[in-house]
Amino acid sequence: MLSTVLQGFYQSHQATAASVAVNNLHLLRGLIGKVGSGVLQMNGQPTAQNNRECGADGDLPGFRNWDNASHVQELAALWDVDASVIPHWAPPTNAMEIFGHAEEGTIGMLWVSATNPAVSMPESARMRKILGGEQCFVVVQDLFLTETAQMADVVLPAAGWGEKTGTFTNVNRTVHLSEKAVEPPEQAKSDLEIFTMYAELMGFTDRSGRPLPSFRTPEEAFEAWKEATAGRPVDYTGLSYEKLRGPTGIPWPVNARTAPDGTDRLYTDAVFPTQTDECETYGHDLLTGGAVTETEHRALAPAGRAFLKGCEWTPAHEVPSDEYPLLFTTGRTVYQFR
Repeated sequence: MLSTVLQGFYQSHQATAASVAVNNLHLLRGLIGKVGSGVLQMNGQPTAQNNRECGADGDLPGFRNWDNASHVQELAALWDVDASVIPHWAPPTNAMEIFGHAEEGTIGMLWVSATNPAVSMPESARMRKILGGEQCFVVVQDLFLTETAQMADVVLPAAGWGEKTGTFTNVNRTVHLSEKAVEPPEQAKSDLEIFTMYAELMGFTDRSGRPLPSFRTPEEAFEAWKEATAGRPVDYTGLSYEKLRGPTGIPWPVNARTAPDGTDRLYTDAVFPTQTDECETYGHDLLTGGAVTETEHRALAPAGRAFLKGCEWTPAHEVPSDEYPLLFTTGRTVYQFR
């Protein structure tokens, strides 16, 4: 059995519990890590898989746990920075919380890259007021002059996918190299160039006084990313641009010792990255959202076993009635949610 799960689950009432239930079904029947069986919990946007691997969704790179002091220290040593500058003092701030802070002015600069919150976020009238207000300086980095870009204080024109080089990873962990086909028009620059130019102008350095980040080209960034994945479940250390040039993509983990040619499927040995010292998160209660502590997680003695999690079904906060008989849901058009 192969299960594919997408936004219908993720954007529904009790979304996490619904997605976890699909995993439970595969675990209970032993239909994971076998030919023809597995779960593809797919993302809604291109390269969203990369975002999760790299920590760009608010977590830490390499599926590290923000609540694990040794994971934070690993990154601090890798980047030669003080651990206190790596955000880990509270759970990752979600998008609605970020906009709440921008509304209050406690976030003084909001940098929006390759997304259009004026259209895609809930409470659009409120979002437009926040983006257009004086309390927060808004920078938009995008290929298009979106509705959000039209309200920005500064717009940074970004190159499109065919105008820059980089890697992307599919939901089945297959890494591909996409090479620049054409030069970007006029003043447009790749995201990498924009971010590193900003870092240089701000004078960001590590504790030894070297430029931070240390890389400038896409391949240098890839080599730095490989270092960050060493010893983690998302191991890229055996990959290179040369290796990715053909004839096809390669699924991680890839390393010289145990998987030089990549890994077609995970969990063939029924061992999962659940150990307390390895896992990305200690988990939370599916009904209340209450976080599981390190002590509670360690007491479960996971030892590489998978967790079966469940919760009681609860009705949605709002259901159709005689007075309000319609039910609205979200969908996609080419450029936006609808």
